[in-house]
Amino acid sequence: MASKPPIGSPWNPNPSRSLNPSSIIYNPFFIIHTTRTRFASFSCCSESPNNAPKKLSRPEKDPVAIGDDCLRKAHLKLVPARKKQALTFKSLFGKRALWRRILFASTKVRSIILLNVITLIYASDIPVLKEVEAIIDPATFTVVRFTLSAIPFIPFVLRARCDVQTRNAGVELGFWVSLGYLAQTLGLLTSDAGRASFLSMFTVIVVPLLDGILGAVVPAHTWFGALMSLTGVGLLESSGSPPTVGDLLNFLSAVFFGVHMLRTEHISRRTDKQNFLPLLGYEVCVVAVFSILWYIFGGWVSGGEIINPSSWTWAEFCNWMVMFPWVPALYTGVLSTGICLWVEMTAMCDVSATEAAIIYGLEPVWGAGFAWFLLGERWGVSGWIGAALVLGGSLMVQILGASSASLSEKNKVIGKIADPMVIFEKQSNLSASPIVVSSRKNTLNKKL
Repeated sequence: MASKPPIGSPWNPNPSRSLNPSSIIYNPFFIIHTTRTRFASFSCCSESPNNAPKKLSRPEKDPVAIGDDCLRKAHLKLVPARKKQALTFKSLFGKRALWRRILFASTKVRSIILLNVITLIYASDIPVLKEVEAIIDPATFTVVRFTLSAIPFIPFVLRARCDVQTRNAGVELGFWVSLGYLAQTLGLLTSDAGRASFLSMFTVIVVPLLDGILGAVVPAHTWFGALMSLTGVGLLESSGSPPTVGDLLNFLSAVFFGVHMLRTEHISRRTDKQNFLPLLGYEVCVVAVFSILWYIFGGWVSGGEIINPSSWTWAEFCNWMVMFPWVPALYTGVLSTGICLWVEMTAMCDVSATEAAIIYGLEPVWGAGFAWFLLGERWGVSGWIGAALVLGGSLMVQILGASSASLSEKNKVIGKIADPMVIFEKQSNLSASPIVVSSRKNTLNKKL
């Protein structure tokens, strides 16, 4: 025969006598036997002055289940509302400064900010190269520029020499960007720096057009934007100096840079981030090799004298080292070539080529500003109207293209939410995210 529970214990629903409260040790979790068996939790802690345990009360016979709405309301009552913080010097530049919250909000925000920075650097390249070409031979400067940009990446290339996929991808990217740099350098020999900046903006038109050639559907606003840009180029050519062959070469450089942008987006998204430096090393080394070949081939075709450092005397070598523009070479080689290509490759993992083209649309604006202040180039009224048409056509194509892409993604998300059962597979822990269920009966049937 089973023994009865001790009198006064929590398992005895009808105690005949009560024990001394000081001699009772309460278990933090125990079962109270009532009409409906339920679990209850009691605390031994007391807020009374004498720190005496509170008297336990019997639960209600028909307790009301606490729903999610009640728990949510109770949580809102317990958690005080945060006061809106005013913009002060401390909030902007303190420990949790506003610029830090914006910069480190997400990887895409950081990528967009970095792309804007390298757009400014790319725009400053054209006036710098224009000034350097008046001092030294462009082929010689290009060899030194890209050789300086390739030297820091040689150890990464040697380390990944057995990786065939990285090598092939780097050689391809180096080929396209070499053609772009070569066409840009030759075009600046006869073209204005400000006009070359706006002609380089055709990259943002080339990107969607190449997508259409490769099989994508090109919307009507893309063709309208291309027509606007072509009209703007016509007005731009009629302002200032007459059209030259350099303008055509600058347009071809925009095409090559557009192909390079598309291929960079595709390759960077299927390449591990640990292989970015070897990939960029192959790319920059290919550019350096192309510049050396161009220097040798150009000197052989034109019959000019090719510099042979082995025949120099020590005085000639020192004189050449002093006269060479090292600051522009380091700026255009290390900063605007090596570092900017690495930043672009990293940012293209989070930003699409279309979104990057929107950001690169500001390059001619910055380039025209640099040409205005540094070189003193001036345009007429038709030139500014043409520049505005080029800028407006390119931005219209990219903004409308980005909005249509975001709408298609939104429709996909809405289609997923509209399903009768939405259960996240990776949701293994408890979560407050809503789980949409058509009916409880269907869920129980699926579990069984």
